Amino acid sequence: MSQASHSHGSDKGAAFAGLIGGAIFIAIVVYGLVVWTNSLFDSHEGEAHASAPAVERSIVS
Repeated sequence: MSQASHSHGSDKGAAFAGLIGGAIFIAIVVYGLVVWTNSLFDSHEGEAHASAPAVERSIVS
């Protein structure tokens, strides 16, 4: 039996393109989730501040 060997060009270019494209996609998804989560917490904090009196907290060292 003979081993299968590829005498074609290297796939390094496609591999790096996929790596960079995947990293960009993940960065966009993470950024979108952070923006979305911050907007949810901003609206939640706005409701809490409107209904409750302000409380000052001091840090004792």
